[in-house]
Amino acid sequence: MMHHTVRPAAAPAALQRPWDEGVTPALEDQVFAQTYRALPSHNVLKVYVFDANGYQSAGIRFSARVPHEQADLSRTELDTEAVTLIRSTFDAFPQLQTLDVWATIPVPAAEMTEQDSTVFSVSADRITYEAIRAKALTDAQFLDIFGRVWVAPEVPR
Repeated sequence: MMHHTVRPAAAPAALQRPWDEGVTPALEDQVFAQTYRALPSHNVLKVYVFDANGYQSAGIRFSARVPHEQADLSRTELDTEAVTLIRSTFDAFPQLQTLDVWATIPVPAAEMTEQDSTVFSVSADRITYEAIRAKALTDAQFLDIFGRVWVAPEVPR
């Protein structure tokens, strides 16, 4: 008599690790783990890492809403978190060439076509980062050097 054990199907990687986009899961998981070492109380929502013939780029999306509260991060707080993510990610992953960091605020599904949930974004590149990493800059100055910062008018100043 043969015994056949029925095992439940494994969940897709995206369901096991919803923070990974699934393009390069092992590297995405490493970047995600690094974000929590840098910002242990932060709410990172998604990590993207693309590797094309040795050129790596990444994206980190985080919540601009304070977890378990209805308060949203201020511009100063967004700047601080973005700088922390840029510095820690470039330092931990020397092969990474570009990094996009953006913050979103949860929007009810009914409002998604009327209201943009992205409130902050910056695109950083390794060449610029290495040129400014040791300079004594405020968070705002650091981000302004990249020249591609966007902040929604709704963000508290």
